[in-house]
Amino acid sequence: MNARLRSTVVAGLLLSSPVAPARAQHDSLDTRAVALTFHKLTGQPLDVRAAAERSDAMRAATSFDRPDVLKVQTAQLERDLAASDARHEFVVLVDDNISEYDHERNEFSVMLFRPGYYVPLQVFGQEYRLVFANADAARGIPMPKEQARVFDAKLASSGRYVANEIHFRVTGAGDPAGAVTGQRVVRADIISVRLLDRSGAVVFTPALVASRGTLPAATPARDLRDADVAGLHVGVRSKDLEATLARMFGKVEKRARNNSWYAGFNAGLFVNEMGCMAIPNGRRPPQPGTVCVSAYADERDIVRSIRVERVFPWLEQEAFRAPLVRKYGPVSRAGGNGSYALGWGLPLDSTYAFDRSGPGTAITARYETNDDFFSLANNALPKIRVVLELVDAAWVSARRK
Repeated sequence: MNARLRSTVVAGLLLSSPVAPARAQHDSLDTRAVALTFHKLTGQPLDVRAAAERSDAMRAATSFDRPDVLKVQTAQLERDLAASDARHEFVVLVDDNISEYDHERNEFSVMLFRPGYYVPLQVFGQEYRLVFANADAARGIPMPKEQARVFDAKLASSGRYVANEIHFRVTGAGDPAGAVTGQRVVRADIISVRLLDRSGAVVFTPALVASRGTLPAATPARDLRDADVAGLHVGVRSKDLEATLARMFGKVEKRARNNSWYAGFNAGLFVNEMGCMAIPNGRRPPQPGTVCVSAYADERDIVRSIRVERVFPWLEQEAFRAPLVRKYGPVSRAGGNGSYALGWGLPLDSTYAFDRSGPGTAITARYETNDDFFSLANNALPKIRVVLELVDAAWVSARRK
């Protein structure tokens, strides 16, 4: 049963500023099939009974017939879920726009394929966010300047509008760019794209290659065992890290195990502990440039966890996201409890994480507003607290065996 895509499609920019919603382009994308493919491929659970209760057949059924209709709809949904095939090719038509010409890069950009944009799909009473893993390859429209002048004039006459016809396959969960978060982020590979004008004529056809081996959200892109946070590594002796921290930041406090610490941590190193948090206790709030470090070592005095915090003046989320994706690669997981959080590397036992709300990976980067009484009282932009955490996930895994 096909569902019509009638929601706003170019919305949900989670970065520096909101985007005006584009007008929806109706089309026959089977959003239900997209959602079922997503659940089967990623293993993310679907409450089949609750989904069946939201079906058109249930809405049309009388009170007397509802129990029987629910059984039929639930059974059909279970069959359709089992039959979902990740090889299926979908087509969606989206109202889109082409940017102004970038004179430094000598290209235009397709707005939908910029980081932070997604296609919202309303299915089973929930929003699924469709993102494209290889959007980078389809974003740019390279063009010499003289040719671009003519092209730009045509775009201006149509309000820069194009219909974006995208052929894609569902490949997993989560946005590899880390710009779109949520519980139901559907990752897809673009197979082909055509940009059409209002008359249906082809404006541009990007040449692209679908990404290879796109992974479900529960599977890391790579283990990153040699990665660092702020130049600091796990797997080193705590006395060596202590010397490094003292040279970089000054006084280091070393403490023996506290019973509230996580299993396996026997000693800790601390620089300016709790000094990066805005706490309403009358103390002067942390200022931009403030740095705090916490590190934990095992019984062999080897550092297994490092957390680095730094306070910034107002910092847009894109300025936080983009450098981290360049450094660590595609995001494995994203999302946190009330904050913008990105994760890379091996899955991590949550008991070893500083914040157990997620994403639950060896490397976590968290962006949080650091509000304090003074900034609120003066109606100033809040300061930003960035938390980078690296945990030796292989060591944690070995302890669990």
